[in-house]
Amino acid sequence: MLASAVAGGGCSELASELMILALWPGLCLIRGRLRSFRAISQLDADLISGLSIGILRSDPGKVSRVAATLLRNLERDLRRTCMRNAQLVLTAEIDEKIKQFTSDRSDDRPEDIMQAARQQLGEDGLMLVLVHIAGFSQKDVAQFLGITHEAVRKRCQRALERLKKNFDA
Repeated sequence: MLASAVAGGGCSELASELMILALWPGLCLIRGRLRSFRAISQLDADLISGLSIGILRSDPGKVSRVAATLLRNLERDLRRTCMRNAQLVLTAEIDEKIKQFTSDRSDDRPEDIMQAARQQLGEDGLMLVLVHIAGFSQKDVAQFLGITHEAVRKRCQRALERLKKNFDA
């Protein structure tokens, strides 16, 4: 059926539609896993269009497990897009919150705060600034940095301990 859908003949549109219907249960599973990332109406459209594009772009000679390949590729691509969009939104929010924080203090610039935190703590300084100054949750910072919440939590704890040790000495 994949060969018919890709061939571009008179039956290709029908074959594509039949494949979408055959893969519908898999689309429902992917929809359930990705619904926390997007609005459902947009997600539904992205699922159908992404599967259609995946069907048309696939090579029938190379794909042996059609359903698994199409559905996994679709979920991976949508998840990456969602994460990229979330990271862009979060980056804009971080910049805005840091600007808002520093507008209260005319002598502190966001760059200076980040620089001082990085000099003292390395990359963990960025996490501390985002969590304790900009007011983001550790979960938001984990999503922004692409690491687990537990990793952010432990790294923030260790960085705070280093700061206390450095300033108590």
